[in-house]
Amino acid sequence: MNKLILTLPVALMMTACASSGPKYMAADDAGDYGYYESVLEKNRYRVAYKARGQNLETSRDYALLRSAELTLEKGYDWFQIVDRNTNTEERDSHSYAVANMRVAAATYRECGVLTCRTVTRPVYVDEAYVDSMRRPDPQSTVTFMEIIMGEGARPSGGDFYDAATLAKTIRARINT
Repeated sequence: MNKLILTLPVALMMTACASSGPKYMAADDAGDYGYYESVLEKNRYRVAYKARGQNLETSRDYALLRSAELTLEKGYDWFQIVDRNTNTEERDSHSYAVANMRVAAATYRECGVLTCRTVTRPVYVDEAYVDSMRRPDPQSTVTFMEIIMGEGARPSGGDFYDAATLAKTIRARINT
């Protein structure tokens, strides 16, 4: 029983730490976080991976891993990168304003012919001013690769990769 009490918190902490890094996953839609691809020709694809933050290396590794997996899924042995681009995006989409003024209250009595009443009204002591601020969205890094897949012996030179070897190497490095 004592071992279970000690083991459970340690296991939960290890699970939390292991799940805190960037995840290799499919995107729900193009533009979401994760990988997605589109067919250009029978053996030519555009592969993209979008990661949170400025994870240039992670984004590139995951795009390479998806390219290798896709090559193997389609029954090819190797792929060539014919175009590659990595972008870091930051958007300012959350704007907000803060109004600043000092307000006091003034209380006085108003009397008419038959009755009196007590009135409290605000008195603006300082001039009002507005601070407009922008809160940036988290940055994201997107790597795009256009690849051509092939069968048989891998050609020499250029950006040719053996899909099985590359997938194994990257998985070992990123522990997925």
